[in-house]
Amino acid sequence: MIVNTKIIYAAAGGIAAVAVAMFFVMGNIFSGGQQPNAPRETAIVAPPIAVKDITVTKLDDKNANVQITFTLDNPNQATLLLETIHYNIYVDESHVTIGDVGQSAEGFVSSQGELFPIVAGTTLTVRDTETAVRNSQIGSAWDKMVSGNASYVIEGTYSYRLTAANLQTTAEEKEFQLTFP
Repeated sequence: MIVNTKIIYAAAGGIAAVAVAMFFVMGNIFSGGQQPNAPRETAIVAPPIAVKDITVTKLDDKNANVQITFTLDNPNQATLLLETIHYNIYVDESHVTIGDVGQSAEGFVSSQGELFPIVAGTTLTVRDTETAVRNSQIGSAWDKMVSGNASYVIEGTYSYRLTAANLQTTAEEKEFQLTFP
């Protein structure tokens, strides 16, 4: 059976023309180009972070659990992924504890079990509990925490990712310093 090479070339040319046309049409849609109803690109706004609560529970004469509750608002039009919050807690300029919430995503294949999605227009609340150990350097600050009379300064960084409508992902890390109450 002999196949006419002109037919094969014509079919291949037609397939190539359709592929090129689809490339330009789909590329234009995903890039937010000349489509009348395409969403406009908007600037990514960092999610504001706040401390909602700090609760201290005395375990014994040297140890106390310090539970901190953070809130993050997502003012963006797309879901945001909180990766990590790394923080230090101070009382009267004494460093009383350090903690981490979440885990940085490392590559496409890694687990996303420690990432926290924040849907557009919503607030995420996360908690972490660390142990503060009383010693001669922080004794006075530790006593204030346990008695409920402490004022806290919380310093650290938080990192997040946002994937826009054009499938471009932006990763950011922000520093923060907060006081409570």
